[in-house]
Amino acid sequence: MVNLKQMQRIAGSSRILHAALLAVPFASVVAATAGLSRPFWVYQAYDESVHYQIVVTVARGWPRPLLSGYASWSGPLVYWLLEGLSRPFGSSLVASRLVVTVMSWLACVAAYVIFRDRLGARPWVALALAFMLGLSPFFFGESFYVLTDNPTWLLVVLALERLLAYVRAPRSGRLAAFAVFAAAATLMRQVAVWLFLPALVGLLSVRVPPRARAWGAALIVLGMAPLAALVVSWGGLLPSGVAQVDPGGHRLRNACLSLAVVGLWGLLLTPAEDIRALPGRLQRRGLVAVAAAAALGLVAVAAGAMKSLRGADPYGIGLVGRIGEAWWRVLGTSLVWWTLVPLGAVVVAALAVTRWRRLPDRVLVIALAAVVLSGAVNTSWYERYVDFAVLLLLGGLVASGQARLRRVDGLRWVGVVAISLLWTTVLAKA
Repeated sequence: MVNLKQMQRIAGSSRILHAALLAVPFASVVAATAGLSRPFWVYQAYDESVHYQIVVTVARGWPRPLLSGYASWSGPLVYWLLEGLSRPFGSSLVASRLVVTVMSWLACVAAYVIFRDRLGARPWVALALAFMLGLSPFFFGESFYVLTDNPTWLLVVLALERLLAYVRAPRSGRLAAFAVFAAAATLMRQVAVWLFLPALVGLLSVRVPPRARAWGAALIVLGMAPLAALVVSWGGLLPSGVAQVDPGGHRLRNACLSLAVVGLWGLLLTPAEDIRALPGRLQRRGLVAVAAAAALGLVAVAAGAMKSLRGADPYGIGLVGRIGEAWWRVLGTSLVWWTLVPLGAVVVAALAVTRWRRLPDRVLVIALAAVVLSGAVNTSWYERYVDFAVLLLLGGLVASGQARLRRVDGLRWVGVVAISLLWTTVLAKA
């Protein structure tokens, strides 16, 4: 007969139960809004009319995709997929919203699989990290409107899960699945091309015969081919229906903004045990590398990279921009940037030094660096393009590190959720 302790142990490790728990926040909002038929304010909600109109346009010719000539920066696959999945339910606005909600929940479930099965986190740690992702500032609110970010994140998480499965046990089928998911992600949001850099590092790092490595390289190239074809047909990085934008002199600013996001979430997510042990793990050369990274971050801020944020549209700059613009200024630049930018550089450098040896960790660190670099090459910087990815990758490194978690870590993780909910309900409206 199963006793209470056995039931608790089974419940604590049940994947089905944990997947159901991850659905609770989403189901609660759906129930409170009568199946998403009652509108409510969320960040970026006013873009829904643009995106849904494109879905309606795609519906007229479905299954033929609409490859260009529409007024959005997103790739054509996201609209084709939203129409295809909502079509059995009438292709209505509510049906499309519910499709986005389900895809958002599935992204959290896939992230849970990464944390627990690919990186070895304890079940409750994997569940906590997946909850934080689900409630993150630029993910939870967007889960209930016809917006293009969360469907893209689902494909990104699926691609990363297959890549991590491949580096643990190299099989061509796993890398092929990664290439399919990554290609689909780039056809939804072009900036997701950063996925291929950690894939290349993973391919070069695994022990496989030369023939298998060559086949893997071909799969990665094939994964990038659909986006390359679109870029050629568009004549630029954006669909031909919108003006092409060059980041120009804002490249350094964009990279610094991404580093600030890494600094903020790295400060709140990194276990206290890892922070305490960091000086010993870095050793002399590592300390020099981290100090150099911090110095470069300070030089970038001192060079005026962040001064262009003054009076900037918070729609583009997001949460860190709101925090930065409301703080004291030192030499004409917010103290937040003087703190978060070098801190983000330190986080990336410290992870590169201390987590390079283990291959799954190496893949995550390279992916984190690739996300930061993608901000520099993107036509414009929006925090929603990097925030979820940074949380996913830092959460993955926490899961993989398997550090002993203390009460202060739990409190800081609660702080992540509190910041997320504060942004969703208050700050983004201000």
